[in-house]
Amino acid sequence: MKLIKIYLLGLLTACLLLFNAQAALAEEIDGVEPGNAYIPEDTVLNLVLLQKLDSNVNKKGDTVNFELKDDLAVENIVIIPKGTKFSGVIRKAHGSRIFNQSAVIRVKLDDVLLANGKAVSFPQDVKIKGGINYANMAVSTAIGFVVPLSGMFFKGREIDCPPGTIIDYELDDNIDLGLTKMDLVQMKSAERAENAAA
Repeated sequence: MKLIKIYLLGLLTACLLLFNAQAALAEEIDGVEPGNAYIPEDTVLNLVLLQKLDSNVNKKGDTVNFELKDDLAVENIVIIPKGTKFSGVIRKAHGSRIFNQSAVIRVKLDDVLLANGKAVSFPQDVKIKGGINYANMAVSTAIGFVVPLSGMFFKGREIDCPPGTIIDYELDDNIDLGLTKMDLVQMKSAERAENAAA
């Protein structure tokens, strides 16, 4: 009787592992080679800004540095630990403009190295946008029909982010890690050995 229970428990565990493996191992996923681990689209990385970012000061070509706030895990295996440094270059920067257009800064992230030395590329820019100027919108609404376009001649909001600001970076597409299930297991084993040595 005990042998049957152990067998069923083992079978159940194997089924659960296989079921969970489908969540982040590609079979027929756009932009991902079958069998590879990937970071799913709509994943949000919380990046902590390590320096001041100002739309009146920063310009195209400037370097921006971030730090990952939380672990990024695939298959319950941390592939990028919290505290990992990210850096990037500003690809586009403009201050606020009239017609209530807010400032925009776009940062292209450099590749990030995983623990096994594999580089992960983030093709999508980090987009930081100045807030909407609600006061100007309220004034134009109050004037209403008398001067319907009055709010359009106000400038939008600038970007003024102090160090420590958390920027939400949401992925629009899946990112193929180029890692198989076996690679992930090896990374987990290396992580355990490192933790045991510490």
